[in-house]
Amino acid sequence: MLRRRVLGSMLLIMLASVAGSATAQPAGFRGPVFRVEPEEPHSSRGRAGLLRGWVYNDGEGVAGLIRMRVEMLDGSGKVVAQHIGWAYGNVPPGGRAYFMIPIPPQSPPERRVSVESFVLQAYEAQPQSP
Repeated sequence: MLRRRVLGSMLLIMLASVAGSATAQPAGFRGPVFRVEPEEPHSSRGRAGLLRGWVYNDGEGVAGLIRMRVEMLDGSGKVVAQHIGWAYGNVPPGGRAYFMIPIPPQSPPERRVSVESFVLQAYEAQPQSP
């Protein structure tokens, strides 16, 4: 019961912050657009149990508190497990952030990595020509 209350409170806070920031955005604002590049397992500096990589912000607005999700897929492409991690720092338009997601060493090799959620920290107005 307590867990539901906490989750409900967090959801209300997130919705209030999104609603408050949505009114301050200009028309045509499209927000952050993410691109995820996981590192190859052999390049993860030998540390088993971590999926590492970069998340890029190819859109508008500064994104923060970026929550990453990795889905483990079986041979048919069905999701058999998922794990959560975080990207580090705020990501401005055109910027990137490093992420690490803890995963069990026996996880299947097929994976799908995506951005689960983020908080819009600010938007950067595009320069307008006269």
